Amino acid sequence: MRDITVNVGVATEAEPAVACALSLAKRFGAFLTGLQILPEAPPLPGTARAAEPLAAAEDAAASRQAWWDALCRRHGVSGAWETPCGMYVPTLALRSLLSDVLVESLPVGSPEGLAIVDELSRVLFKGSAPLLLVPQNCTGDFEFRRIAVGWNGSSEALRAIYAALPLLRVAHEVIVYDGDRSGLPGAPPMLRLREWLGHRGVRCQWIGFDPEQMVGSALHDDAQARHAGLLVMGAWGRSRMSELVLGGATRWLLGHSRLPMLLAH
Repeated sequence: MRDITVNVGVATEAEPAVACALSLAKRFGAFLTGLQILPEAPPLPGTARAAEPLAAAEDAAASRQAWWDALCRRHGVSGAWETPCGMYVPTLALRSLLSDVLVESLPVGSPEGLAIVDELSRVLFKGSAPLLLVPQNCTGDFEFRRIAVGWNGSSEALRAIYAALPLLRVAHEVIVYDGDRSGLPGAPPMLRLREWLGHRGVRCQWIGFDPEQMVGSALHDDAQARHAGLLVMGAWGRSRMSELVLGGATRWLLGHSRLPMLLAH
């Protein structure tokens, strides 16, 4: 984990996502980029007054660089502050690809929460870097000593697990909910994840589950009951439209999770 980006926006040091990003950057010696995305300049009307609000926003965002630099120094982290301008979702998704992981706040019980959750789902579906979502009411030291992994044999889950590998290696306990049904009956699964993790020094407790029955809420609640500090899994295992219409693990977790989650699409 060499490069971490945290979407700070107008948040402060007290925001759990910011605290989590600082903690991970220090722990792994990663370079930490703080991000505040600015809206595009309005094309109409073509007057100087129309550009004034954008210019004020740019000045305010730029003025936060000194705060961010001081914050990184205080935590012993190398970092930078960026204020790209563009459409929010594609700009965030594209910038995230320069990072190993993008850290984001997950709203909890706020009126604007549904809109933010929709934005997060679109960022994932746009092909962003793996997304580490930290609930706004999350507390703790973000050491992630106990990690739960949802495994169903999908490429999305593999990307999430690969992104989480540095954390899995140093965790005290890793619990894998094994729902891989890729192999033929009586045959080994297509992907030998257990052996792959073992070769990389990750020792896991494996728990079988039926991915068609143990949906997002059940997986989340069981991981929380086992005192997991982080849930790792793939996002949008079926089409996003199917999950939006039928409901699904990703949609439920984005709207209800009380655990930090590392998701990948």
